[in-house]
Amino acid sequence: MKRLFVLPILFVLLQCSPDPVQQDLLNYINVEMPKVATLEEEAIAAYSGISGENYENDSIMYYTIVETVVPKYEEFYTILKDIKPTTEKVASLHRVYVQAAAGQLKAFKAILDAIEKQDAAIITQANEDLAEGRALLKVWRVDLDSACAQHNVVFNGDEEE
Repeated sequence: MKRLFVLPILFVLLQCSPDPVQQDLLNYINVEMPKVATLEEEAIAAYSGISGENYENDSIMYYTIVETVVPKYEEFYTILKDIKPTTEKVASLHRVYVQAAAGQLKAFKAILDAIEKQDAAIITQANEDLAEGRALLKVWRVDLDSACAQHNVVFNGDEEE
């Protein structure tokens, strides 16, 4: 008789146990990612201010990338790589973000090389690398939103651009 009573209690306890992925997602979103968000935003804003429609000349672009974009993005990337989620689900998500950031950092450095060498082929490749990084960030965001929904985590972060 005692054995039958223990099984339903064990089942109830298992149902109430914390979801490790949920806990890891909460830590990732609320503790880890805020450590890097400002640095990434500053680097991207500085680059946006000198590229595309905002491009003025190579000198301004070069100086801004050397003085602001690359240092901030390198600091962001260093801290980002040090984030170590505890579950495979969140670690897998994070690897996508790190891969995207690595590609973008490589692209920023390639733009400097292109300006130094006045090589349009390098700038074309750098722009492709930046686009690939942005695409990976969109994949990361969709996967993050999906993981949050699956694990009952409400995430009200800004949409990636």
